[in-house]
Amino acid sequence: MKPSISFLTLSTVALILGGADAAYLIQVDTDAADDGVLTFDSGFSFGGDTTTASQSSAGTAVGLTGGDSIFGGNGNTMPDAYVFTYSPDSQADNYAPAFGTALGAGTTATGAPGGAPGIYSIYVTWPTSGNISGDPINFNVTTGGDSLTNSFATNNTGDEWFLVGTIDYTSGPITLTQESSANTFVSMRSSGALFEKSIPEPSAPFLMIASAFALLGLRRRSAVR
Repeated sequence: MKPSISFLTLSTVALILGGADAAYLIQVDTDAADDGVLTFDSGFSFGGDTTTASQSSAGTAVGLTGGDSIFGGNGNTMPDAYVFTYSPDSQADNYAPAFGTALGAGTTATGAPGGAPGIYSIYVTWPTSGNISGDPINFNVTTGGDSLTNSFATNNTGDEWFLVGTIDYTSGPITLTQESSANTFVSMRSSGALFEKSIPEPSAPFLMIASAFALLGLRRRSAVR
């Protein structure tokens, strides 16, 4: 069977990206066991006056490995807060979703390797629950020279990756802070955060290469008819 146009086009995309599938995943609990014992990822911490949270069942979003999720917190004068920190220029990718992998909520993985400056997509996930009472949950992302904010109603949703937004990264850390609107017992939940470099807009050379491969595919298909 001769390769199709779509196959050639996707192969060209992979070639431009260096042939690597990559992202950076911070799971709150890294022990891969839904056992009530929390082993926090080095990229996770608490913010504000929150110093602890309760453990709960594992999330099931793609890429998670089965560690516990967390909920609530002991924030008093400040909102319950979870913090995720990732530095593309010093931390190697640790998760490899292939190009086109469904992340959930209508989004798919780019498969682009991180590490270099550029636009990064920031995702969050939590277990599905009907008793989250701190909505809306606020997400603040900062990095050198850029920032973004977004808010979600998280009750009765979960177990997929939700896109917070994109940020223009140059160097240093990217910090994602998740905060509840009310310090209730189940103010919010979290399983982790995902950072992935976006595919750049096609350049003129890229379009020329893709067109050439597509034309070659057409000629091959015509030749075997």
